Amino acid sequence: MNKKLIKYLAPVLLCLITSSVYFFPVLEGKVLQQSDIIHFAGMSKEIVDYRAETGDEALWTNGMFSGMPAFQISTLYKGSITKKLKEWILRIPRPISYHFLLLSLFYLMFVALGYNPWLSLAGATAYGFTTFFFVILESGHNSKADAITYIPLLIAGILLAYRNKRAAGFMLSTLGVSFMIAANHLQMTYYAAILALIIGVVYFIDAVKEKTLPDFAKNSGVLIGTALIALSMNLAPLWTTYEYGKYTIRGESELTPKSTNDNAAGLDKDYILDYSYDVGEALTAFIPRLKGGSMRESLGEDSNVYQLLAGSQGKQNALRIANNLPLYWGSQPIAGGYMYFGAVLCFLFVLGLFVIRGKDKWWIVAAVVISFALSLGKYFPALANFMIDYFPLYNKFRDVKNIIVIQQFAMAFMGVMAVSALYKREISDKQFNKALLYSFGITGGLALLFALIPSVAGNFTAPSDARLVQAGWPEQLLSALQADRKMVVQKDAFRTFIFVALAAGVLWAFWKKKLKAEYALALWVILIFADMWPANKRYLNNDSFVAKRQMNNPYTLSNADKAIHQDKALSYRVLNLTVNPFTDASTSYFHKSLGGYHGAKLGRYQEIIEHHITPEMQLIINMLNTGIDPNQFGNLFNSAPVIKMLNTKYLIVNPDGAPVQDPNPLGNAWFVDNFQIVENADAEIDALKGFDPSATAIVDQRYKAYIEGKSFNKNGSITLTEYEPNYLKYDFNSNSEQLTVFSEIFYDKGWDAFIDGEKVPHFRVDYLLRAMIIPKGEHTIEFKFEPQSYYLGNKISYAGSIIFILLVMTYLFLLLKKRGISIQKEKDNPLRG
Repeated sequence: MNKKLIKYLAPVLLCLITSSVYFFPVLEGKVLQQSDIIHFAGMSKEIVDYRAETGDEALWTNGMFSGMPAFQISTLYKGSITKKLKEWILRIPRPISYHFLLLSLFYLMFVALGYNPWLSLAGATAYGFTTFFFVILESGHNSKADAITYIPLLIAGILLAYRNKRAAGFMLSTLGVSFMIAANHLQMTYYAAILALIIGVVYFIDAVKEKTLPDFAKNSGVLIGTALIALSMNLAPLWTTYEYGKYTIRGESELTPKSTNDNAAGLDKDYILDYSYDVGEALTAFIPRLKGGSMRESLGEDSNVYQLLAGSQGKQNALRIANNLPLYWGSQPIAGGYMYFGAVLCFLFVLGLFVIRGKDKWWIVAAVVISFALSLGKYFPALANFMIDYFPLYNKFRDVKNIIVIQQFAMAFMGVMAVSALYKREISDKQFNKALLYSFGITGGLALLFALIPSVAGNFTAPSDARLVQAGWPEQLLSALQADRKMVVQKDAFRTFIFVALAAGVLWAFWKKKLKAEYALALWVILIFADMWPANKRYLNNDSFVAKRQMNNPYTLSNADKAIHQDKALSYRVLNLTVNPFTDASTSYFHKSLGGYHGAKLGRYQEIIEHHITPEMQLIINMLNTGIDPNQFGNLFNSAPVIKMLNTKYLIVNPDGAPVQDPNPLGNAWFVDNFQIVENADAEIDALKGFDPSATAIVDQRYKAYIEGKSFNKNGSITLTEYEPNYLKYDFNSNSEQLTVFSEIFYDKGWDAFIDGEKVPHFRVDYLLRAMIIPKGEHTIEFKFEPQSYYLGNKISYAGSIIFILLVMTYLFLLLKKRGISIQKEKDNPLRG
């Protein structure tokens, strides 16, 4: 094999080996136990089962929140080649495949930009072992992990395009954007777009200064073409998400806002900013446990808590507590772990500030400063409020600290540039000495400050300490916990100082020619591994993996579940009162649930939860606690009209006991003889309090044309005869026209109604449900979920994919033809040889 080819392929193989070693249990047939993936199993159960049985996409599920689109749960889009390419790439078992891509694509980015392959591998190691990736994987945020792996592809394409390598830039950036969209984590894609915007602005300013605007315009035109092709290749998921998003909690509410923090056109501000970094927590990028780490840290016998408890509670019990300490004392509600970038990476970034010149330095600095400022969220309210109020789409995403993904990317990029500049000796001895002194002074000095005076970090108390006191922790034990927090700050600060000193020492030895470049590079990689491997293993280690059968069967049927399964009716719903039903996916694994677990539920359903379902649940619990007679269960359900109208047939109140059954459920559809027209959403949701859903329909005035001047009775019958997630069929029989209410969630961006095969209008009643005017006689009523955003979007995605393939093939053909002509000219040259 060509030696040059080996030189470039060998690092890719090392990336694969590194990922395989870290996630070695996967090669033993185990899988990563991830809480969000366990939730996903419940969320997607009906959808996945339907796909397995029919080979088709359900697009809708009744498993959660009484019914919702499946677009943001589990939907396969068959129109784009992107998914097919990803499926081929991801044949490597997960999460090895995710991490391998994270390493190898960062490596390939720098190779494409002309950097030394071994230096590129060192940079990929530093970037690929930042703790953010491992923390999100451990939690099960696979789509987030998947999306960020493609940021290097996008940035490589942008930078190549602005270096006038337009064809290569077009292909790489198109693939990068397309893969990110296909990963279906729009927040990470959005943050990558912010990074791309920062680069574009910096390059524009440079083009103005250098008077190269024509080239800038051409290159930007190529990148705009990139965006259009990538969007067309993924139009189906983007269209369905955009369409659905307007009706979710991220969309605009029709209710009058209760406070200034209620955002009518997006998420509530408090909700958006709940997970913000304070300045101290942002420094965990440099000193990992500066804020304690996670809610469950293991310190073992070294901890003050262990020493305190070992004598009074026994060593075994003391060790159990010491290995699950709530060390986190930052400002977020909860934390799964620190977001550590690495001491070596941070040192090299600061070094780069003194070594690197030119526009690439400034887009990196801008990216770091902007992402850092945005990650502060509520602790930088002027900026946060401006972004939420005025920056497009910013108010659609929460957990703003996640924007550090572009901070860590930019810092790693700067680190590689800095080492490359030194490797090529692009600066003088004087400049080097100054850069080394300043960068070591800043980073080493900061680490030493916290190591010697850990109280600079704060007072080591946490908002969660109050809950520990309520749980019975004595003052002495709480003091021991706070002493442990101080101890880990001191220990990790010393640890960071040592790694900074060693990295600086290697750098000095290389510059003074006491160490060859390849040895210096190898030592940096060793330092990175020594620093990051144990830091990441705190959260994702061999104990994080379990046998496949355990993840394949994440939930166990309770006695209550088994009893409910004896009911073979086609469709009814269950409300599980033994859990928080609105953060629970286990019920959805076995039943059609009123609750669920999802960050993009329908906005109107969330409003019904807040205004009616939650207070009705409390009323039911209070009545059950009084020891209500089973003969009064009918009154129990009648006292909760909204829960009743959602076809709630069973309540789970004890997993080991019998469920509470509604003796007189409204069923899947029913007739009403009264209606109440209301002026707006506020009036509509208020009218549901105490109403009788079996007799009256609450109708928004926008639909009054369907019912005005009509009168109804309740003679006749309607019965559900066929059920699929995306198809419902009913038999109707009545001697008069009927106002019929269906206990199904209204969503007219795909659900169509039919009477005897002819499409007819339907409208919304009771804030959530569907209704129709059905003429007298015997009829077949059908509802079909056929969203054009999915079906037409897939066709356009096919077209976009074909265009991209043709463009790539044309480029390759012209490239080969050009090379062929060049070779032929060389052969024809009479002076050759």
